[in-house]
Amino acid sequence: MIALKSEIEGKIVLYGNALKLFNAEGMDIAGGWEYDHGMFDTILYKRKEVTIYLRVPFEVLQGELDSNNALIKFTTPFIIKHVMNIGLDEEDSPVMTVSGLEQFQAPEDPDAPIDRKEEFVTDAAKKLDKITEDVTFVPA
Repeated sequence: MIALKSEIEGKIVLYGNALKLFNAEGMDIAGGWEYDHGMFDTILYKRKEVTIYLRVPFEVLQGELDSNNALIKFTTPFIIKHVMNIGLDEEDSPVMTVSGLEQFQAPEDPDAPIDRKEEFVTDAAKKLDKITEDVTFVPA
C-alpha cells in the first residue's frame, strides 16, 4: 500500500457533490461501505490477475451515506495492489469458482508490493488534483 499526500485529506463535502465529481473521473463508491464510512475507488492498472487501485476513504460526519446531503470528511487516499486468487476456494462451490461466477473469493495477496510506484502515484495525484480543484468543500 502507498499512502498519498493530497489536498483532499481532511476536506469536508456533501456526499452528493462528491459522488458526481468522483463519477466524472471514473471513480465509484467501493463495495463494503457502511452508513458511517466508505471510499471511492478506481482501477489505475489491470493485467491478468493483478489490479492496482486508487482508493479515497471517507467518514460520515452527519447523516447517512445513502443520502446526498450526508456530510463526509476525506481521510488519507492510498494505492493498493490486489493479486487475484485464481485457484479453487475450498469454502465455496468449485463449480462457481471454476466458472468464474464466484465473485467473493479472497485475493491471493490483498496488499502486494507495487512496482512502478512513481507512475501510479503520478496518475493518482492527477486524478485527485482534478477532483480537488472542481469540488466545493464545506468550511470545517
